[in-house]
Amino acid sequence: MTTFVDLAEKRRSIYALGTDGNYSKKDIENRIREVVKQVPSAFNSQTTRVVVLFDSANEKFWNHIYDVQQNVLEGDMWDMMSGIITGAKNGIGTVLFFEDKEAVEGMPAQGVRQEAYKQNNNANAQYAVWLALAEMDLGASLQHFNVGYEQGFDKGTKEMFNLPESYEMLAQMPFGSVEQQAGEKEHIDTDVQVKVFEN
Repeated sequence: MTTFVDLAEKRRSIYALGTDGNYSKKDIENRIREVVKQVPSAFNSQTTRVVVLFDSANEKFWNHIYDVQQNVLEGDMWDMMSGIITGAKNGIGTVLFFEDKEAVEGMPAQGVRQEAYKQNNNANAQYAVWLALAEMDLGASLQHFNVGYEQGFDKGTKEMFNLPESYEMLAQMPFGSVEQQAGEKEHIDTDVQVKVFEN
């Protein structure tokens, strides 16, 4: 039985992805549905929307990202990120994370507080899905290409999959079989990260 800490340690950023795996696409879809349903959100607002891409839809999405980003990124940054994009296209699929702005505006909060709740809601879903994929022995990473609702940066993605205009893309999570393990991870002292007081 995997403990939660074991699962948290297993979850790493994996960029070299493949299409091997012990679970069907339907298994993966169902697991993501189950997990997203249980994710907590501010005021139970359930503002997060998730889109799962497989096969040609996954390839089409990452080709779009490649075409856009090659005109944006330069030099060493493009060399690094183009490899991540290629690795993402070689995987089993991708989870796109959105916030429905209509649902967000329905929360009993405004301004900075509303923005914080929105980001927290989506982050909860991102981490939960990432853990679920890790439990299925699938590697993944979290990316933020073409993010920017007000600037229209995510418009092409929404048009590609006929998604509502109110959807704001916040992140992408390509996933697949682990073709290369993550390197050693350095940790700062937990006393820096966690403070405990009793009085």
